[in-house]
Amino acid sequence: MLKTLRRNHPAFAATFLALAALSIALSSAAVVRAQAGSKTQGTKSDVALDGHCAVCVVEMQKWVQGDPRHQATYDGKTYYFPGKQQKDMFLANPAKYVPALGGDCTVCYAKMGKRVPGKIGNALLHEHRLFLFPSDEQEKEFQAHPDQYANVDLALDGNCAVCRVEMKKDVPGKPEIAVVHQGLRYLFPRKSSVKCSWPIQPSTPHSRPRTNRRRRGPPPSRS
Repeated sequence: MLKTLRRNHPAFAATFLALAALSIALSSAAVVRAQAGSKTQGTKSDVALDGHCAVCVVEMQKWVQGDPRHQATYDGKTYYFPGKQQKDMFLANPAKYVPALGGDCTVCYAKMGKRVPGKIGNALLHEHRLFLFPSDEQEKEFQAHPDQYANVDLALDGNCAVCRVEMKKDVPGKPEIAVVHQGLRYLFPRKSSVKCSWPIQPSTPHSRPRTNRRRRGPPPSRS
């Protein structure tokens, strides 16, 4: 199994701690209303993955065009799905399916500290997560050194922000219990700790994304 690199993001810590302190004011009803959905089609700039289904990419390793009638908005991006089943899977665990760093290049972020949007033409699946890059150069760099770039979107070194505020100590979170905010992953030790919830709004085919060849198992066949 490949090692992963955990990095602190101190520039974002203060912002998130303030959000955590104010989390009691966030209404769960707002999330429920958001999940009821909106039929408004997102603008081109805020539609993620060029309208392709994030669930299909991760689960099937295949680009499938989504339908604006089945959409969800998470962390400022609108995702399209071919049907209700994929949308429901996304709503159950959006952090599992959204691209790393909100679709920005993790290599650029690690090397330059800049948020550079990636493209689905340069997509890579690594340990069941989707990574996008602006060009072949960054994609090849990631493939050569995945341990340096796979977790640069991990906030607070993977510790629970709510625990830091309420318990005054660092408690490691679990990767499977995550919330994404501004492209950064915040981990929690248990679901009850996730008091900061950002609303989830259900609201021409490309080649399949490549998988990191250093992963276990054969790469997916191309269509």
